[in-house]
Amino acid sequence: MVMDKTYHGQIKLGLIQRGITIPDLLQGVAEISGGLCSGEPGEEITLSLAGDFIVKAVLNPSEKLGPKLVFHEDRLRLHMTEGEIDVNIIPIPEFLKRQLKQRTPISENICLDGYCLNIFLRSIGRGKKLSMPVEAILSVIQSAFEEGAADLVQLNMDFSEETDRGFSRLVPLVEAIKKRFNTFVALKGFPPLNHSTIDLIYASGFDIIDFPLGGFSGSVKSKKMMTLKQVHSALEYAAGVFQPGTVWTDLALGKEPHIRYMEEIDRLVDMGVVPLIFLQRDGVEKPDSYRELVELAEHMDKAIQRNRLPLKWLYPTCRFLSPLDTRFFTEDPLQARLAVTPVYRSGLGKTTSAGFAALRRKLRIRNVSDSFESAGL
Repeated sequence: MVMDKTYHGQIKLGLIQRGITIPDLLQGVAEISGGLCSGEPGEEITLSLAGDFIVKAVLNPSEKLGPKLVFHEDRLRLHMTEGEIDVNIIPIPEFLKRQLKQRTPISENICLDGYCLNIFLRSIGRGKKLSMPVEAILSVIQSAFEEGAADLVQLNMDFSEETDRGFSRLVPLVEAIKKRFNTFVALKGFPPLNHSTIDLIYASGFDIIDFPLGGFSGSVKSKKMMTLKQVHSALEYAAGVFQPGTVWTDLALGKEPHIRYMEEIDRLVDMGVVPLIFLQRDGVEKPDSYRELVELAEHMDKAIQRNRLPLKWLYPTCRFLSPLDTRFFTEDPLQARLAVTPVYRSGLGKTTSAGFAALRRKLRIRNVSDSFESAGL
């Protein structure tokens, strides 16, 4: 697609699809080495293309052609077919470097996405056991918060055959996180079979919920997938339980006609769900892929505005196009900004929102309890 400007969204998509090369001579430069662990091909490095607009790119072998970093007049610049711009490397926080060097089960199941600390979990055996001990998880969160590297925690629960999809195993963990830290907690996982479990998820302390359409983006770990109808039903119910703007879903683009994705965006937003478009590294680049992405971004903007869905709960993310950052895909690169300031970056906003969330949760729990009692449950 020939464009009159180098849009940051276009560069982000190109980096995700093709990766990046860092010449060996540059890997010792402080501005670059701080963002590397070993510097080996296959490792990821996080770049800031503009304020609050970030991307993770896979490191390619030094001889591979494609996007490349250069050091010019004391500035890091990115060369690629889409254009050439100044970039910054986001350093790996010390707590994460320590974990990555140890190569423990914890280090292999945590990552940072912007200022969201992702923790990946699964059910182990029977009872309430998780793949990582609660205290070990709390220790990692403590280190991330003390270093100022994260403001939000997201628990990613892998597929479970249990009817609640392993939610009951997370209850002690989310309660411990809420007790020890002043933070918002998100849950990303598979919808439970019974909608009443969603009420319990909210009551336990989760502030945000993400039921991805088709399972985790880019993952084939789950042996059993839920139907689209089941996920839609769970999302719609969750939107009636959680605060507006805190129910999300991941939308991975495939081979369906472009209009189908527009229709899906309308359906989701109309039911109060925020769609996040996963930018895939599938190895196949279509000539019109970015133009279609821009059309989806514009369509999503209109749907969000039509439904007045709040965006403050979103955060800048490395691999998604979200309603928060559509302007980086559609507007002049010098003018593009996030649609709103995320609640996590404002001390007053965070405190106020946390208080409101706690009050709303108490009222919701009381109403649900009254309903159960009146029904004799």
